[in-house]
Amino acid sequence: MKTTGKDGFLYEIKFGETVVGSPGVVVPKDGWYKILSKATESSGIPGSDPGKKRGRSLKAGDFYYAKKDQELAAGDSLIPWTLKKVSFTTDVSASAQGQVFDVTTQADVESGVRAFVASVFKDRSGTINGQVDVDSIEQRYLINEFNAVITDDGTYITYEPAKTGTHHFMLSRRETIMEGEVEAWEYFPVVIESFQTDKPIEGVCPFNFNYRVDGTHNPGIYYRTVIEGDAT
Repeated sequence: MKTTGKDGFLYEIKFGETVVGSPGVVVPKDGWYKILSKATESSGIPGSDPGKKRGRSLKAGDFYYAKKDQELAAGDSLIPWTLKKVSFTTDVSASAQGQVFDVTTQADVESGVRAFVASVFKDRSGTINGQVDVDSIEQRYLINEFNAVITDDGTYITYEPAKTGTHHFMLSRRETIMEGEVEAWEYFPVVIESFQTDKPIEGVCPFNFNYRVDGTHNPGIYYRTVIEGDAT
């Protein structure tokens, strides 16, 4: 099914308390989880489709959509994700590129075509656009990348020095609860390169930031077929 912009949203990820597997321990609720560890034998984490020649089973560091009451073996441990919609966002752009290397030698002269090999590394980046929202805690975290943030709640005044780090986002390309249809979700942990907050004389105040995807945290796109009883 072809998607449109209204079919998906940008979320910030919050990490919960680790669920440690053992006899009798089950996944507490349907939702997204990061695999902290996986049992070497009889893991409760689903295996891969043997029909996919290039595929592999999930491993520590990967993420997946776990189902409530799924049994977890000793050695399995999952970190639950809570998704919170990023309210100030209007649109998200993304692009990817990779390098190629010219490996042409005199043996290729006869073919008349240069030879190339692709780099194993790909670079993904983009821009998240939105509006200045003074009530958005997520926006304050982003601003805190480049500025100290001072919060005065009427009782306490807290100074937070500027700090850098990885921001964890989930982007739904399509959300659905229709049985048999396919959802598409993208996990992309990012580092912030720059942001811009203009103040026009009238109209909305834009808040835009440029990001680069951090491959350290195993980003990926997840296609999930909705089955009976799913509660997305």
